[in-house]
Amino acid sequence: MAAQSEVLASSISHRLNSTMAKLQDVWDVVGIQENKRLERMESVKMHIERLLDQMIHEEELMKEQLEEEIKKWQRELQTLCSELHLDPYKAESSTPLQLEKELRQEVEALIQERNGRMEECAMLLKEDQALCTDLCKTPYYIPTGKVPSLQELEELKNHLLNAAKEKECRLATFLGLRHMITKLMADIDHVPDTTFEKDAVLEQEDLFFLSDGNIKSLEMLHHQLEMKKQELMATQETLKKEIGSLWSTLQIPLEQQNMCTTGSLHQVNTVLQQELEQLQQMKTKKISQIVTGIRQQLHTYWDKCFYSQKQKEEFPFLLDENFTEEVLKMHDEELVKITLYYEQHKELFDDVEKWECWWKLFLELEKKASDPNRYANRGGALLREAKEHGQLSKKLPKLEEKLKLYIEKWECEQGCPFLVHGQNFVTYIANRWEQHRLKKEQERCLKKEDRIVCKPPLKRPLGASNTPHSKIRKRDFASKSNHGSGQLNSTTLHHP
Repeated sequence: MAAQSEVLASSISHRLNSTMAKLQDVWDVVGIQENKRLERMESVKMHIERLLDQMIHEEELMKEQLEEEIKKWQRELQTLCSELHLDPYKAESSTPLQLEKELRQEVEALIQERNGRMEECAMLLKEDQALCTDLCKTPYYIPTGKVPSLQELEELKNHLLNAAKEKECRLATFLGLRHMITKLMADIDHVPDTTFEKDAVLEQEDLFFLSDGNIKSLEMLHHQLEMKKQELMATQETLKKEIGSLWSTLQIPLEQQNMCTTGSLHQVNTVLQQELEQLQQMKTKKISQIVTGIRQQLHTYWDKCFYSQKQKEEFPFLLDENFTEEVLKMHDEELVKITLYYEQHKELFDDVEKWECWWKLFLELEKKASDPNRYANRGGALLREAKEHGQLSKKLPKLEEKLKLYIEKWECEQGCPFLVHGQNFVTYIANRWEQHRLKKEQERCLKKEDRIVCKPPLKRPLGASNTPHSKIRKRDFASKSNHGSGQLNSTTLHHP
């Protein structure tokens, strides 16, 4: 480049010299005097100097402008780097022209990046505003006009992503709750009456604000409706039980026992309540029959619970013939009480009943074993009865031991003795065994007496004796020993 500029400078100098030589030739031909030539040459010099000065001025002005441009680009570049949160730019060019171009291009690139960030930020903020409005949350904050940093843009994107996921989750929760609430309202015949209930059920889903408070309010509404449904269902079950009990009490035929089950819970309960009221009116007219029926049920349960007559008579309304609502109520309560008592301790009562059955069978087998005509039985019945008797002899003590432990636990829990027919059950069992033992002892004594009474007398001729003389003496000795009086037994008289 330096060689070309020197050649060009030499060419300019040659051209100037050639031009001046031509001017001299023209002046020589024309005959221009020396002084005039000097004037003309001064004029040429002045024109050349003006042109060169003008060129120098323009070039110096261009240099100054270039320097100003460089400073301007540097200032803008510094501002842009600050706005974009970039490190200060370090130029690589060495000459002003190259530096200006480099700085200008960098500024243009950063302006483009700034505009891109601002546009992206504006779009993201608009989306965030819409999501946060639906969720009733505070939008991500970036000051208006501020160029967001890359980190801020990334945080904004993450914020949007989380908000979108949260909206999706809340929307799914809302739709699920809305479906369940709508179904519950239909089940319990509930009409939305508050603004919130109408918004939640009747409005379009995109018009409902999915705020955390609204979701919690929906959950609370669902819980309240669920509790109301449970209450209605519990009421329905109670109504059904009362109706079933009255059907049984009033002895309503099965073909007439039609219970309403169609419609909403509220509608079904209304019909059931009407049915119950009708049955209660019927019951009022048939109190006497109902009380008599309940008394029969009471006796059945009392017998199952092994009540004694004294325990039964502790119920003060048992013999009351004044059939009033109060008497019926007392009978109902007593029946519920004894039924519950029996159901709670059914296993214990079943074992006591089992003992009673085994005991009766045991006594029956004992009786058969003592029957003198039992040998007339054929077909292996004696063997079966003996085997069964042996099994019962083993099973009864085991069952008694089990019952003893069970009753001890029961009495500890209940704080009162367990009675069977008014007696402590352990004492009751002991008494039954003792009665059995005494009865067997009495039977043995009776049999022994019968054998003595029924023994046939000795046969001998009148006035004679068949007893040998030695035996007569032995018996006589025994008689003397037993009586201690020396008198002879009648069998020793006049041995022949």
